[in-house]
Amino acid sequence: MSARERLPNRRGNVSFNFLHDGRTYHATATRYTDGRLAEIFIDVGKAGSTVQQHAEATAVLASLALQHGVAPQTIIHAVRGGPLAAALELAVQP
Repeated sequence: MSARERLPNRRGNVSFNFLHDGRTYHATATRYTDGRLAEIFIDVGKAGSTVQQHAEATAVLASLALQHGVAPQTIIHAVRGGPLAAALELAVQP
């Protein structure tokens, strides 16, 4: 297992909205200084709802995987069809 790569205290981010399965999601992605995707946050806007809890939990797991060296494309392939895959596909675009 690879070691978790620390995130810089200050890092750039990009925020975007996207639609998935009739819901509007808001995502924020941050990058390492070399441009690699470092973490992703996903919000559905329904605080406390099951869909919000799932969005937050999957984003945390994806972020931990990214920080341990898992390629975004590997995560996208594993969760294809879900909102996390849609968010990551948008986040990795240049």
